[in-house]
Amino acid sequence: MKNDKLSFFKKIKMSIFDFDGYQNLAAEKISRTVGYIVLLILIFSIVITLSYVYQMNEMINKTRNYIETEIAEITYENYELSITKNNGEDYSEIDVDDLLTAKIIINTQTTDEEQIQKSIDEISSQENGILILKDRIIIKNEFVSDVSEYSYKDISEEYNINKIDKNEIINMLSGQNVTRFLVIFAITMLIYMFILYFSSILIDIFLLAILAYIVTRIAGLRLKLTAVYNIASYSLTLPVIMNIIYFVINRFTGFTIEYFQIMYTAVASIYIITAVLMIKSDVIRKQYELSKIVEEQERVKEELKRKEEEKKEKEEQERREQEREEQKEKERKKQKQKDEDKGNEEPEGNNA
Repeated sequence: MKNDKLSFFKKIKMSIFDFDGYQNLAAEKISRTVGYIVLLILIFSIVITLSYVYQMNEMINKTRNYIETEIAEITYENYELSITKNNGEDYSEIDVDDLLTAKIIINTQTTDEEQIQKSIDEISSQENGILILKDRIIIKNEFVSDVSEYSYKDISEEYNINKIDKNEIINMLSGQNVTRFLVIFAITMLIYMFILYFSSILIDIFLLAILAYIVTRIAGLRLKLTAVYNIASYSLTLPVIMNIIYFVINRFTGFTIEYFQIMYTAVASIYIITAVLMIKSDVIRKQYELSKIVEEQERVKEELKRKEEEKKEKEEQERREQEREEQKEKERKKQKQKDEDKGNEEPEGNNA
């Protein structure tokens, strides 16, 4: 199989199911391997981004429905936010934990710093959390270890927002406003995810390439560094696909595997070790076949030499036979000549 005929999906299939094919993959140009990794991470980033966009859309819809059904009044003026329940009850906190995958706490009544810090600690313990206060909003994101705090004053001055009510918020969470937001969110998330995971996988490839180099040395193989790099890169195909599947399941079901990262690395390591051993086995097989060919060539050469010697012996024997025949023929001719000479001499004697 020629390397230039290997399509992206053929490479995926080969790198997962065909360990013998790693010899072809190892011979790939670095540029082709990098292109393969870029495309693989791009697909990964697209899937992850779509899952986030879907969840963001669900969050917006649920938030809008919650505001319509549960919130009586929302007012924002002079950089302060006030939220009133639908039944008119006075309260200091709303826990809408079941609304989204994030922990959301609304507390626009209290100014007690101790109570506020307690709420901050509560959302900090979550992967995603939002705390809505009277004068600011605090957000905990799973991609950032610390919480982020944004004051309403800064937001108002940046986006020129002076006054807002419930109907305006519902309008903001509906129609084309949501579509534009989701498009911008998707583009931003895709770029962010691609950069994040591409940087991460480059580190993984570097570490796995070190492992591949050590294994090749132990196996007695002297592969080029480009071949070692290629083997490490293609060994990540199955782990990346597993990561995509696990991420989607985790996002929509909450199912977690505690040691998934260890399994991710272990699978890639197994592929590297197996691929190197298969290449070593193939090299041994080819060396054996080559030795058999050399032996056969030697045998043929010996056979040709033997036949050549037999031919020479036969020719020599035929030459000797021919010489003997010629010698005998000469002797017969001599004898005949003698007999003729003798016959000629006898009549002359009788005449005397």
